[in-house]
Amino acid sequence: MGSIPNSLPQQSISKIQINPNKNPQTNKKLRRRLLLALAFMLPMVISIQICIYKQEQMIQEKQITLNKEKKRLSELEIIGRYYENDIKTLTESEEGILKFARKLYGFSRPDETIFQINE
Repeated sequence: MGSIPNSLPQQSISKIQINPNKNPQTNKKLRRRLLLALAFMLPMVISIQICIYKQEQMIQEKQITLNKEKKRLSELEIIGRYYENDIKTLTESEEGILKFARKLYGFSRPDETIFQINE
């Protein structure tokens, strides 16, 4: 039984001695593979980053135009409400028409005089 353990360490030593000769070759192969992989992946990653950056710029520009159009839309909605109120006053009664005419065109009632001052 004592001879069996002695033979096992000798086998492991011989394997260790054989492996150092193979390790530099496998290391060179691994280095080559890694360098080739990096050589192919690096340009792809850079081009993808450039595309993403350009898309981000386009998105920011579109957000700016979207915000401008939203502001314009809200202004138009306010103007639309103003015109709707004017239409209601003009169609509901004759008094509304007279108020509107006095306000914009300076028309007067039969018993009043309006003096317009131009500055």
